[in-house]
Amino acid sequence: TKIMYGLILAGGSGTRFWPVSREQSPKQLQQFFGSGTMIQNTVQRLLPLISIENLYVGTHQQQALETLRQLDSFAFSPNHLLAEPCNKNTALAIGLMAKIVEKKDSNAIMAIFPADHVVSNAKKFSQTLKKAEVLAQKGFLVTLGIPPTRSETGFGYLKQGLELEGSEDTYRVDRFEEKPDLSKAKKYLEQGTYFWNCGIFVWKASTILRELQQHAPDIHSQLETLMGCLQNSSGKLDYLELNEKGCKLFSSLPSISIDYAVMEKSSNVVMIASDIGWNDVGSWSALDEVCEKDFKGNILTGNILAQDCSNSIVHGQNRLIATLGLKDTVVVDTQDALLVCSKERSQDVKKLVESLIEKGCPEGRLPATVKKPWGSYTNLDSGPTYLLKRIEVLPGETLSLQSHKYRSEHWTVASGSAEVELKEKIFHLKANESITIPLNAKHRLGNPGTDLLIIFEIQFGNVLDEKDILRYDDRYGRC
Repeated sequence: TKIMYGLILAGGSGTRFWPVSREQSPKQLQQFFGSGTMIQNTVQRLLPLISIENLYVGTHQQQALETLRQLDSFAFSPNHLLAEPCNKNTALAIGLMAKIVEKKDSNAIMAIFPADHVVSNAKKFSQTLKKAEVLAQKGFLVTLGIPPTRSETGFGYLKQGLELEGSEDTYRVDRFEEKPDLSKAKKYLEQGTYFWNCGIFVWKASTILRELQQHAPDIHSQLETLMGCLQNSSGKLDYLELNEKGCKLFSSLPSISIDYAVMEKSSNVVMIASDIGWNDVGSWSALDEVCEKDFKGNILTGNILAQDCSNSIVHGQNRLIATLGLKDTVVVDTQDALLVCSKERSQDVKKLVESLIEKGCPEGRLPATVKKPWGSYTNLDSGPTYLLKRIEVLPGETLSLQSHKYRSEHWTVASGSAEVELKEKIFHLKANESITIPLNAKHRLGNPGTDLLIIFEIQFGNVLDEKDILRYDDRYGRC
C-alpha cells in the first residue's frame, strides 16, 4: 500500500489571539479548550491515519524548540521539524517539504494541514482523507471544501464545478475566490455552490513539484539548492534548519501562498465537499463555536467571578477577574497585558497588535513569560537599576556558560536544586539558599534534579538588557 505523509504548517503568529498568543508563543502552541494545545490536538487527530514517523512540521525558527517540546510525548522525531528563518507563506514551505518527502519515497502521497484548526467530526474527517488519497493517487490536487454555515468574510471560497465521475461529493474547482465583502459572502451562501477553502490539501509529492515547476518556476528552481543547504541544528535537538547560504536564499524568495502559486492556476484541482465540523478558530469570538458555555452563554476560563454577564468570553490566568453586567464582550487577561473588546470587533485585534508593534511596545511581540530551550523566565518587577525575574529550569537542563558586562546578579532558590558554576567552582544550592554573581564573572546555572528548579533573580546595574550576555559554551548552539 502507498504510505501517506503528513505536513503540519505551524508558522503562523495568531495575532488575533493577542495577548495570549504572541510572536514567540503563537496560537498553535496555546491551549484554549480540549486536552492539549492546538498543535497537539492536530497531531492526535492525524495519528489514526498517518504514523508519527511520517509526520513533518514546518515552523519558524523562534518556535522550533517549544514546538518540539510539545510534540515530545508523541515520540515525534526532531529531524522531521523544519525551522524556517523567516515567514514566507505556504508555497515555499510545501515545495521544500515535497522535495524532502519525494526523496524518501518517490510515490509519496502528502497531506497538508494547518496546525491551529479544529475538526470535530473525526470519523468523517478520516473517511474524507482516505477518499482524497485515492484521488491524489490519480494525479489530482485535492482540496477539502467546507459547506458554509454563514456569510463569512474571513475565508477564501471555492466555486464548485462539474461533478467528478465515479466519486460522490467530489467536484472540479471552477475557481478560487479571495475573501469576499459581506454582500458577496451573502450571495455565495445563497447560491449553495460555494465552499470555504480550509487549507487542507492532499496530493502526490511528485505532482505538486511538477505543478510548482509549471506555475511558480521562481520557487521551484531553487528547491534543489535549498535541499543542499539543509543541516541539523547544532544544539541539543537536531531539527532541520538552513545554513547561512540557505537562509539568504530562502529570505530572498517570493512570499506567496500555495493557493496563489498553484491552486488558482492548475487545471488539476478537485474538491471534496467535507462536512467535518471544521473551524479555523480565527479570533476570540470563534471560541463560541467550539467551547462549552454556561447557561447565560458565557465562556469563562480561569479565576473568574462573572455576575449578570451574558454571551461574553472571559479568559484569565491566576489573577481574579470580576466582571459585572457585560454583554457580548471579550476580556483576556495575561501577566503583562489586558484586552477588553466587543465581540463583533474581535477580528480587529490583529490591527491592534500592529499598532502596538508600530509604537514599539514590547507587549506586541514578547510574552511576559519568555520560553527558552532550558525552561523560561518571567519579569516580575523593575526599576532604573534593578530587575526581578522568576526563572524556571527544567529537570536536567543547563543555561549557557556566560558573563555580563553591565550587571551583577543575586539568585535565591525557591524550590528544586541548583548547580551553579561560578569562576570555575561548583556550588550546590537548595531551597532558601542564595548566591551572588559578580560583574564579568563566568557563571552557569543548571538543574541536576528531577524536579523543576525555580529561582528568583535580582539583577543590579545601570544597563539591564537581555543582549548583555557573552556566551562561552552552550548546549543549544547559541554561542
